[in-house]
Amino acid sequence: MSLTWRRHVECTHVPETGAEPRAQRCEGCGSSFNLRVCTKCGYVGCCESQAGHNRQHALSSGHPVIRSLPLSPRSFTWCYDCGAYV
Repeated sequence: MSLTWRRHVECTHVPETGAEPRAQRCEGCGSSFNLRVCTKCGYVGCCESQAGHNRQHALSSGHPVIRSLPLSPRSFTWCYDCGAYV
C-alpha cells in the first residue's frame, strides 16, 4: 500500500457496485465517529485519526477501497493501494 497521497485518480480497484454497510458502528472498537465502509464487503471501521480499523481491514483482506459514512452525495471514496481519492 502506497504512502504517496494523490487526489482523484483513475483506479482499477473500485468495484462496479458498492457493498452496503453491515454495521452502524466500527466493528473493531464500537466507535460511531469518522466511519468508513469497505466497498467490497461492507465492513465498517473507524478512520486513521482514531484506531484505524478500516485501514487494518484493507491490509488484511486485500479490499483497498473505502467510502466515508454516512453515505451521501458528499461522501468520498479512497483507495489505499492507489493512495488517492477516486
